[in-house]
Amino acid sequence: MVSSCIVRRKRSRSPTHCFDSGSRTRPRPSPSSPDVGRKRSRSPPHCSDREGRKCTRPSASPYGGPNRSLSTSCGFDSARFERARLTTGDGKVAAVASLSDDMLLEVFKRLPPPRDVIRCAAVCRRWRRVISGAGAACLPRPPSHFGFFRNYGPSPLPPFVRTAGLSLDISFLPVPPACGAVLVDSRNGRLLLRELGPGYPRELRLLVCSPLEKAYVRVPPLCIAEHMVACSVLVPGEGDAFRVVVVLFGNDPKHFSVLVYFSISSAWESATGPVHRNLVPRQGPSVVVGDVMYKLQSEEKYIMVVDAVQMTLSAVPLPDARTLLYAGNHWIGRTPDGRLCFFVIREQLTLATWVLQAPGKWVEQQPVDLRTLMHPAFMGDLAHMKLSAKMSDQLRGFKLVSFAAFCEGTCTLFFVMADWVVMLDPRTRRLLRLWRNSDESRPLGDVYPCEMLQWPPVLKNFGGSESDEAGI
Repeated sequence: MVSSCIVRRKRSRSPTHCFDSGSRTRPRPSPSSPDVGRKRSRSPPHCSDREGRKCTRPSASPYGGPNRSLSTSCGFDSARFERARLTTGDGKVAAVASLSDDMLLEVFKRLPPPRDVIRCAAVCRRWRRVISGAGAACLPRPPSHFGFFRNYGPSPLPPFVRTAGLSLDISFLPVPPACGAVLVDSRNGRLLLRELGPGYPRELRLLVCSPLEKAYVRVPPLCIAEHMVACSVLVPGEGDAFRVVVVLFGNDPKHFSVLVYFSISSAWESATGPVHRNLVPRQGPSVVVGDVMYKLQSEEKYIMVVDAVQMTLSAVPLPDARTLLYAGNHWIGRTPDGRLCFFVIREQLTLATWVLQAPGKWVEQQPVDLRTLMHPAFMGDLAHMKLSAKMSDQLRGFKLVSFAAFCEGTCTLFFVMADWVVMLDPRTRRLLRLWRNSDESRPLGDVYPCEMLQWPPVLKNFGGSESDEAGI
């Protein structure tokens, strides 16, 4: 067992950091650049009717051919011309602005769900109000996630895969392209990244960023010489506050270090203690419940428990899964009421779940047959493909199924099935195929979902400006 003997010490404080969306500035258009939003003054061309008289109407109207006379004597219909003007140029804005809220809802109902509805919510304040109003129950239900980030070798920064029509990126981070960064955790719409580059094995340099707000915090670096990083976990707080929990294992003598960074104080606090077993850092998922962090140690068959307030380290043994455990076929999560979960995919694509009801007491839940959830309309060819969670079955032509992520805000499980990222929606109990990896040389690994915390999305999150109530 892991001892919880603690000796506290504090490290020096560094300058205060906070999420600051002002760290980026929008470039102003140069004098030589085209004007944005400025109306051009056009001189109406002259045209002649059959009698040679001049008129000041456009020579090519939207409803007639070129050089058609628009004079009253030639049968000009001013109402018809006004209707046509509203469908071209600046008239489109006036035509859309003249629609009532009920008519806008009728338009939104006919858009392909759910992507275009999300785009419409980010157009202007009026559209956002209509989409979020009482009558919006007739609209398609919004998705739970914008998409996900993933670590991809050829890219210096983790790229984003959009699944709900809106693109996000983290190109605003001050990371040199020659060095890059990799994702180590994500939670509550924020990402925790580790900067790479010269000296990174001896120094832990972390960044916390919000892709929606395009803001970031550079955490003061840690010297980790002669230590192994067991985990780096992001713990959200109230508002913009957050904590970063880092667990280090020493080599000789055997000991652990728990370090917690507080964004409010911009300082690290640490605690150390001895361990009575050989602990080896392993990659694996983490879950946060309140102030407690859980980290799955797959090969050691236990879950590491770190209290971010008391700064103690302990362990929870895994339940009896009655199947061979190996990387990818088991995961951890949490219930909506904050209890720890343990998931296993058995060879027959059966999802088994255990819930930690009390210390040391796991209770198995009703298993779910994933095959029965694979509707061809949502899974395509995967619904009829030979799939297995057993690695050796690949020799018999099966495609591998493994866990990819668990999103705590929505209790959504993500899988990798063959080359596809698949989501198990807890609301509908339906598997949904999201995205296919076309790079066969780089298999899919863990993904880092970006959940939709607010509906409709806040306009500033997407870099847009809130226009007036009638404009677009």
